[in-house]
Amino acid sequence: MIAFCTSLRARPLSHNWAYHTWLLERTVDSMLAQAGDVRVVIGCHDVPDSPLTRDPRVHFERVTIGLPARTFDDMSVDKVIKHSVAARRALAEGCDYVIFNDADDLVSNRVGAFVAANPNANGWYSASQIFYTYGGRVARHSSIVPPRSGPFVVVRRDLIEFNSPPFAGEWLSIVQSGGELEYLSLLARHQLPVCTLAAAGHGYYTTLMGRTGRALAPMPFPANLVINHPDSMSTSGGRHGYSAISMVGSLRRSIKWLPTLRRSGAAMMAEYHVPPDSDIPPAYRGGSVFWR
Repeated sequence: MIAFCTSLRARPLSHNWAYHTWLLERTVDSMLAQAGDVRVVIGCHDVPDSPLTRDPRVHFERVTIGLPARTFDDMSVDKVIKHSVAARRALAEGCDYVIFNDADDLVSNRVGAFVAANPNANGWYSASQIFYTYGGRVARHSSIVPPRSGPFVVVRRDLIEFNSPPFAGEWLSIVQSGGELEYLSLLARHQLPVCTLAAAGHGYYTTLMGRTGRALAPMPFPANLVINHPDSMSTSGGRHGYSAISMVGSLRRSIKWLPTLRRSGAAMMAEYHVPPDSDIPPAYRGGSVFWR
């Protein structure tokens, strides 16, 4: 069994709760479109009014922590705690592999069969990903420069570890070396056990696992379709938020990325379970694959 773990932003921090619910439903649909036995666990403050709540393969794990400030560090802490409670539930469900993925990114339908065909592997990290906007006609393919990883990662259940404040261990040393002290302080204030892989974050997935003798292999295909949208954690801005991506230099960046564009044909749409245009509300379509 594989278990996908993800996190849902709290309703008060969502510009459009109906939109976030719709994005989550599309993501979970792609997770469930896998070969074999699948579970999905969603860490959340609020359980949406959705058909997902009636699917026995889908579990909502509510957290009782206070709402985060709309800053990158505090939102990251919120996500880590939700991923951690989701991972605990996934292990309790008896999963063989835990998979972390964002709540708005679609998953390749090849993941389940690939994991099943490699039952003794430590796991895999995303060495490439595809950026897409709903209703779009092109997608941007991106390779990720090691040792970084995309937000998608698969890890065997016995390699999932938890750590409680006061934190210690290799994961902590790695994050401290990156200068992320404010993030660690905010994470510790909750006095909750966290999954060390989730706490290290995708910037350090491969570094952490490699240093602890449990190296992950690169996924041989793009495992997730990253959905660019204006309320993404990576792109949102505002008076109480993290800075929006600057337009300065965006033209130069876009020109650099032009060779990475591919037409979003039928094969890609089927692999990542992208809904047809007729099922996408007009207000949810459009955007740029160059946002991030």
